[in-house]
Amino acid sequence: MFQQYMQKTDKTLERLDINNQNQLASIRKIETQIGQLALQLSDRKALPSTTETNPIEQVNAITTRSGVQLPEIYVKRTEKNVEQLMIKEEETEPQHEKSKEEVS
Repeated sequence: MFQQYMQKTDKTLERLDINNQNQLASIRKIETQIGQLALQLSDRKALPSTTETNPIEQVNAITTRSGVQLPEIYVKRTEKNVEQLMIKEEETEPQHEKSKEEVS
C-alpha cells in the first residue's frame, strides 16, 4: 500500500517537473519575443507621421536590369496639373523674396 502511494507520488512529481520545464520554455520564448519587439521599437527614429519628399519629381532615367536605357517618356500634363504647378511656384516665390529682403 505504501509502495503504491510512493509510485503515485513519483508520477505526480514527474508530471509537475515536466509542466515546470514547459512553462520555463514558454517564458524564455516570450522573453525573446519581447526583446525583439523592444529592438524594433528602439530602431524607430521618428514617428511614422514624418513627411518624406516625393521622389517622382527627382526621377531622371529608367534603366532595365539588363542595362538597356529606355527612351524618355513625356507625361502630358492636364490643365489641373499645370494650374497646381503654377500655384506651387507662386507660393515658393514670395518666400524667396522675403529671405532676400532679410539678407539686405
